[in-house]
This record gives sequence, structure tokens and C-alpha cells, in this order.
Amino acid sequence: MCWWIASLFTSPEVLPSPFRVLRVMGQILVEEGPEGNSAFFHIGITLLRIMIAFVAAMLAGIAIGLAMGLRRTVEHALMSLIPLFLTIPTILMVFLAVLWFGFSETGSLVAVMAVVAPFVTVNMAEGTKAMDKSLMDMAKSFRANRRMLLLKVYVPQLMPYLMSAFRYAFGMTWKIVALAETFGIKFGIGYMFFFWFENFDMEQVLAWILLFVILMLVIEYGVIARFERRAFAWRRSFSAAL
Repeated sequence: MCWWIASLFTSPEVLPSPFRVLRVMGQILVEEGPEGNSAFFHIGITLLRIMIAFVAAMLAGIAIGLAMGLRRTVEHALMSLIPLFLTIPTILMVFLAVLWFGFSETGSLVAVMAVVAPFVTVNMAEGTKAMDKSLMDMAKSFRANRRMLLLKVYVPQLMPYLMSAFRYAFGMTWKIVALAETFGIKFGIGYMFFFWFENFDMEQVLAWILLFVILMLVIEYGVIARFERRAFAWRRSFSAAL
């Protein structure tokens, strides 16, 4: 509503109405774009980059976090480095990655790893240290094997920390990949932001931004929220039993 009212008093070249942007977004989805590539091609490229960077950052963060939580020597060795990476601004890290690796896939991957993995590491390290040691001792006294310890003792206690890291990591990965594409990586949603910005076409710019936001919301509420509800379904069963 505010967008529509503001567009009435602003030039369409600066702020087009939401109806015009929605019409352009519909055209984007059914027509070929610049260089003969469809919107689904650019969406697929961005999603692929996000998935690769996200999985790599999560695996690295989980592994390092568990090592820090379980081994005091590892925690002391890395504790001085983690705050350093946590304080580096995201946009600066993207700039550095582009300077070091150029406009390449490696640059966006390094930027995501440097920004996202340290947060996941801290979350998992704190979760590991907060685990109930009595449960672990009881499982060992009953001679539980490593697989049972992992699935029945470690994972349920670490799941809240893991989901918190998961949500943050996924949101940050979206932003960093889009930013890296905007700076010059070929193809992708961020690339289309910058392409139409250079052509001074605000309808196209806003249409791609709106498409980006809708796609994020679909994944957030259609995939991540459902996974979280299923992962914590035991809580509802436990509450009902009480």
C-alpha cells in the first residue's frame, strides 16, 4: 500500500508502481531475457551456488565446532581466530574474495565460508559444551556404540543449536551469493540486478528483487520451517503425553 501511494508522487523511472513491477515479473518468467537466457536459468544458477556454498560452510562449521567443544586444545588454538572472522564486515569479505580470486565461483564460495562458517562453529561449540554429560556417561555405561551415541545422545541435544546455525547460515548465504553476483559473477539473480541497474530500468530491477524475496520466502516457509517442525515433532509428543 505504501509502495503504491509513494509511486503516485514519484517518477516511474525512479519508483514504478507495484502493478507495473508485477506485470514485468510475469514477463520475466515467460520470456527470454538478455543473452537468450530465461529467468529459470538464472534462478537455477543462483540456487546451485547457494547450495554448494551453504553445505560447505555448514560442514566446516559443524566439524570445527564439535572439535572445539570436545577438545580444549583445539578451542584454545582457534579461539583467537574465530572473533577475527566474526568481526569482518560481510561486504568487505566479498570485496577481498573478489580481489583474491577474481569474478569466479571460488570467490563467492570463499566469501560464504569466511562469513558463515565461524558463526556455525561458535554455535556448535557452545552446544557441544552444554550437552548433559550424565546422559553421555549413562549411554557409555550401557555400552552404547558410537552410532547410537551420535543419533540418540549427541544429535537431540545439539539440534536446537544446529537449527539456529542453519537458519542464520542459509539467510547469510543467500545475501552473500547475491552480492557476489552483483559485483560481477556471470549469470544469476544478482547478475540480473546489476544488468538492469546499468540499463536504468527500475521496473526490471524491482521485479528481480521481488522475485528474489518471494523465492527466499518459499524456501524458508515451504522447506526449512517444515523440516524444523519435523525435527522437533518429539517435543509436541512429549508435551501431549504430559
